[in-house]
Amino acid sequence: MALLGIDVGTGGCKVVAFREDGKVLASSFREYPFVTPRPGWLEIDPGRILHAVREALREVAAKVGASVDALAVTSHGETLVPLGHDGSPLTLAIANFDTRANTYTTFFQEHFDLFTLFTITGMPLHGMYTVNKILWLRDNEPRIFEKVWKFSCVADCVTLYLTGEEPVMDYSLASRTMMFDVRKKTWSKEVLEVANLDEARLPKLLPAGSLVGYLRKDLAWDLGIKGKVPVATGGHDQPCGVLGCGVQRPGEAMYGIGTSECVALNIGPEPLLSRDMMEHGFCASPHVGENAYLTLAYIASGGSIVRWFRDALAPDIKEKAQDPYRALFSCLPKHPVSIFVLPHFAGSGTPYLDEHSRGAIVGLTLAASRFDILRGILESLTYEMRLNLDLLASFGLPVLDLRAIGGGARSLEWLQIKADILGKPLLLPETEEAVALGTAILAGKAKGVFANTQEGIEAMVRFRGEIRPSPQSAVYEEYYKVYQKLYNGLREINVLISALERKEERYEE
Repeated sequence: MALLGIDVGTGGCKVVAFREDGKVLASSFREYPFVTPRPGWLEIDPGRILHAVREALREVAAKVGASVDALAVTSHGETLVPLGHDGSPLTLAIANFDTRANTYTTFFQEHFDLFTLFTITGMPLHGMYTVNKILWLRDNEPRIFEKVWKFSCVADCVTLYLTGEEPVMDYSLASRTMMFDVRKKTWSKEVLEVANLDEARLPKLLPAGSLVGYLRKDLAWDLGIKGKVPVATGGHDQPCGVLGCGVQRPGEAMYGIGTSECVALNIGPEPLLSRDMMEHGFCASPHVGENAYLTLAYIASGGSIVRWFRDALAPDIKEKAQDPYRALFSCLPKHPVSIFVLPHFAGSGTPYLDEHSRGAIVGLTLAASRFDILRGILESLTYEMRLNLDLLASFGLPVLDLRAIGGGARSLEWLQIKADILGKPLLLPETEEAVALGTAILAGKAKGVFANTQEGIEAMVRFRGEIRPSPQSAVYEEYYKVYQKLYNGLREINVLISALERKEERYEE
């Protein structure tokens, strides 16, 4: 049996086929480019996305011998794909991190009490959410806006292509639009009324792991896939990753260590919609598993700072080493360092959500080596995540254990630093493809292979090891106390630097 997870990211699509016991049978990846027509604009050609999905599916189908039993689709959130009445995209997709619609936060501030908006949607107000992109399209591209049949996002656009059925969105992705009522699990009448949007122009809502339709016969023939293949709703990529690394109970969390860092925490069967959660930027959104909600803590830069270090401060190692990261980490000092890095190289994530904050390296002396700085980066990223987890614990949402996935989870040195600073065990899933695995579990649920996602986890998720805190964990407490003062100590300076950057941009214009 082959259960497929299709993971559609901002820069590429990955298709992974799993056996029902979790063994990877085949995988394929296809990349596609961003389009940046103006500063702050970020677009993706939906045609390139669909082509990538088709070609990755073709390769996987060939590897598994044309036997595909079910598939589901997951994607990143927030990206807007306006569809015409024939189901074709009317424009390039406005991607999640595109900033053109950020000014529409003012519109919602004028029409809503922000806490009321949060208690409806579970989303702290931010310009990235899909509803703001729709309002921008209405005001700036009215002729296109009038032609729109469905304001789609990426996963439902892909399932439309695969099945020919009308777009269907699961609850977790719908929550990323800021038009979804997280308690009622319906489109929010209050938000749609304020935005003057017709619910009929939005996708149909279904739980994750629901049957959308079957792979189109013409497409199946073209791909060399035989039989009637169910296509199911996946969900937002973060919750699918949570499912794929075996999170089932409140207090269990996924720790994604990649270009950015994200902890996705199971908070139980009810969303926590408090002022503290809202003011610190923590969402409360439906999980793709049954009867559960998640919250996200994230650092915008994450592993991208390690890549910056490699390129800017260790180009010699990058050029000579077959695995530059392995070479760099092998040179790390063995003990904590008194060099602290504010990891806001792309602004801050939670709990500050401060776009003016900038990165900083503090504590340098003439005795400092570049590997001291590298360890300071790795430690400080973890201090930053501990700030988030300590806040969540103070709100009554303690993290009990973390399941580490992503490129950073390949480094035992970095994982040990994280376990020591956080004071929590890190479980290591057997497969690195947790997002695709969670999506495949949802495909299995729709097919009837699993009665629910818990059965899917028990059948498909395995762990290869565990990293527990070492005695060095106690040493980090004094260092953490210093780090807690870093953001506020630099806040005024970073506001001034941000103002200088805006002046520099005007000079260049």
